[in-house]
Amino acid sequence: MSQEISGAEEQAVKAYGWAARDSSGVLSPFHFTRRGNGDNDISMKILYCGICHSDLHLAKDEVGMTIYPIVPGHEIVGEVTKVGRNVTKFKVGDIAGVGCMVGSCRSCDNCTQDLENYCPKMVWTYNKHHEDGSRTF
Repeated sequence: MSQEISGAEEQAVKAYGWAARDSSGVLSPFHFTRRGNGDNDISMKILYCGICHSDLHLAKDEVGMTIYPIVPGHEIVGEVTKVGRNVTKFKVGDIAGVGCMVGSCRSCDNCTQDLENYCPKMVWTYNKHHEDGSRTF
């Protein structure tokens, strides 16, 4: 049973996580809406997520750039539930990992040399905005 995403964007998705809502860093249940997936995206059911010290710094706004509410955690492992029409390296049911970034422009010098982590338009897993302006939380 294929869960290929057709069209430019799927509708927004309701999500649930644990968020810090202010610089106290205290996490509490949080219901939010994520942007829909595009042709180059996958969706996954998160199975495991690590919280490291950089997450704590951001949750407490110790670096002065936190966008609240924030759902920290970027060492994610999950099961692929949907794939965009241009996705070739994953299929539904695969286990996938997510690091500290979820997007890049795919066309700058850094991206074309497989150095996406230096892309000036890099999108972090959380506390950032996608190119369309939607939050990564």
